[in-house]
Amino acid sequence: MAVAIDRETAYGVAQEVAARLGVDQSEPELLGPVADNAVFRLPGRMVARISGAAAYERALREVQTGRWLAGQGMPAVRPLESTELPWLVDGYVVTIWHEVLDAAMASTAELAMLLRQLHSLPVPTDFEIPRLDPSARLRDHLAAGAPALSEDDREFLSRRLDELLQDYEALAADLSTVVIHGDANRKNAIRGSDGSVVLLDLERFSLGPREWDLVVPAVYQRLGWYDDAEYAAFVDGYGWDVRTSPGFGTLAALRELRMTLWLISRLPREPRLTPEADNRIASLRAPDAPRSWTPGT
Repeated sequence: MAVAIDRETAYGVAQEVAARLGVDQSEPELLGPVADNAVFRLPGRMVARISGAAAYERALREVQTGRWLAGQGMPAVRPLESTELPWLVDGYVVTIWHEVLDAAMASTAELAMLLRQLHSLPVPTDFEIPRLDPSARLRDHLAAGAPALSEDDREFLSRRLDELLQDYEALAADLSTVVIHGDANRKNAIRGSDGSVVLLDLERFSLGPREWDLVVPAVYQRLGWYDDAEYAAFVDGYGWDVRTSPGFGTLAALRELRMTLWLISRLPREPRLTPEADNRIASLRAPDAPRSWTPGT
């Protein structure tokens, strides 16, 4: 099971990383929430990603993926070349990446073009790339948040997960397999100050159906996080609308469940998220009802 790192410990590790790199260690800047990972901006245009010790193999694969993508000419975040990664620091796993300067969220059209290019790449042969596991960490997330849930909600979520994974297995047998990002959400494609657009967060890079990546923007459109024009720009950029796929319902439901379980995993340490978690669980119980979820939580 992945173990969350607390903020105070994460800052301490980030300061030690800065010291080892020979840069100012006084004020590492935390980027985003602290959960299974903590990400910090460091001086020298570097970003450190900190995970629990159990994540070593996954972190190693992220570094290998970043270096392979660079060799393929694929625009993606690059690991630091001058050191052997990952590091082990105070029992935590650390990878270090080049910062994309003054980064802003990419447009939906730019995200689509990145995914189209990624999906056309050959399968890597110089390191092992896993097959997509649609259940990855979901039971861990549910277990982590279980103390904050009612018994009825726990049973519903566990049962729904089993149902959707079974539906996915039947669906995936008829889908082609390509290189996928695995978590193509709105925060994982950014544009730097030089205009370059790159993919971030290579943790779930794997072999799987392209639909797994494409369903994320479609779900965001359904949630109102992308407006119709933004989603249309994504479809135009990629050249195909995943909503026409016979398996879209299953994929969208599984994506929404993943988003909900990740939020639930944070409840014991962030009880402020309880109303949003309750709202999402209610939505999962009513698959055809309109959604009103809060992004950025």
